[in-house]
Amino acid sequence: MTAPKNGDGWQRLHPLTPLLRSVQLLYAVIAGVIASQTGVGATVVVIFVFTAVFAAWITVSYLRFRYRITDDSLIIIHGVLFRRRRIVPRSRIQNVDLRAGLFQQLFKVTTARIETAGGEATEATLHVVSRDEGVRLRARLVGLAHQAPPAVPAATPGDVPAMPDEPLPTPAAAKSAVHHVSPLQLAVAGATSNRAGFLVGLLFGGDYLFDFMPTDRILARFLPPQYLESGQAVESLVQTAQQDMQAFLTGLFVLGIIFGVAGWGVSVLASVIRYFDFTLRQYGSELQVSYGLFTRREKGFRRSRVQNVQIEEPILRRWLSLASLKVQTAGYGPGLKADERMETLSPIIRAGELSDYLHTVYPELEWDDVEWRPSHPRARRRLFVRRAFVVIVASVALAVLTSPQGFLLLTALIPAWFLAYAHYRHLGHARAGSYVLVREGLWNRRTHIVPVRKIQALHLRQTPFQRRLGLGTLNIETAGNPMELHAPRSIDLGTGYGMEMMDQLATEVTGTGLTF
Repeated sequence: MTAPKNGDGWQRLHPLTPLLRSVQLLYAVIAGVIASQTGVGATVVVIFVFTAVFAAWITVSYLRFRYRITDDSLIIIHGVLFRRRRIVPRSRIQNVDLRAGLFQQLFKVTTARIETAGGEATEATLHVVSRDEGVRLRARLVGLAHQAPPAVPAATPGDVPAMPDEPLPTPAAAKSAVHHVSPLQLAVAGATSNRAGFLVGLLFGGDYLFDFMPTDRILARFLPPQYLESGQAVESLVQTAQQDMQAFLTGLFVLGIIFGVAGWGVSVLASVIRYFDFTLRQYGSELQVSYGLFTRREKGFRRSRVQNVQIEEPILRRWLSLASLKVQTAGYGPGLKADERMETLSPIIRAGELSDYLHTVYPELEWDDVEWRPSHPRARRRLFVRRAFVVIVASVALAVLTSPQGFLLLTALIPAWFLAYAHYRHLGHARAGSYVLVREGLWNRRTHIVPVRKIQALHLRQTPFQRRLGLGTLNIETAGNPMELHAPRSIDLGTGYGMEMMDQLATEVTGTGLTF
């Protein structure tokens, strides 16, 4: 079933839109539950009123929502109380994302989200359209005209059959699968993600507050019964440390195993669910990714719209010569969530395959020939001082609050120096033709590859300690990614060298003209 289409080219959303959006009626039930405290009669009245209001609003909203695609624009008319007409030029559309939850997949419909450069949020959302109509929209608005035939609505008696908006695909334009990730590879991606360590801490804290894991029954086999209190596994373990150190270490080891396995298990499960059946396809100069089990996502974008590429290498993946690959386009504005502003090209990839994958985005980039330049040698001193400051403050605080033995924590200055040196080894920058590359991070190394023609602004920032050492951080701003955490940057360059590099890049950017 396709969306109704009028003779003048205007189309409505899928007829199932009111039904699928009726999930919002759950708010009426919630309000009714709250109102139940005032009596049964009030509950019935509140549920009836909220249900009627939401049902009417959803129905009227569906009837008043229309859209059409012209030669140069997407035009949308919508609004219940306030009527709005929105025109989105096709030349400014960066991405068209299709997203389908479980119910939508069941009815073969999807939600189409249209993204433009620099928007604070999604420019337009068509909720919902048929699966074929979503593919047709993406083909016409983004340029993926050969990935599927357009949807042709059924003709009614007396009407002239509608002609397709795009030609049928030819055999030469058939889509080609570039990469498909198996569930086993996704499990490895989840197990090697730094998210696993975060989940371990989250589960430990959650169990401490809510006691939802069977830690009591497990610790009962390792700790003396006089130290155990029902529902107080963590407190019991702390009390054990004051009485029996061997039992404490045993219990601590057991808890580490329990929460470690649980955390890594949740991380693996989350990775498999999110990226299930991950497939990357290439259509000439366009790329499309599709993935997801409960929520199926399909995103298509032109290669020319990519602002930068990011290679992520958490420490476990680096040891196994693995990485993940992401791209950012100008279509994901600063108002969107961080995980929605970067699109995954591969959740897991062998380091030896990076060159081939990068060629799908940047055909001119020779990854294997990149020569990295380290940050200024004084960066090692700065990295050590930052860690040493934390160690010294913690040591003094322990010594003052507990006993002079707290100064023993100062021995951590030795590993702090080694960590600073290891961190320094992962700082660097490089030039490769018309691209600038920067990398940083010890526990999760991030490498950004930015085409010079995509640079919007350059910033050389200096903290007071950096100024004292004659260092600075060069920040590279691209469209849709202004000055935020994990933006492309080269840390701890010499001040003079950083300014020279910034001036050179600015000159090259001016020579390329304005491109998005």
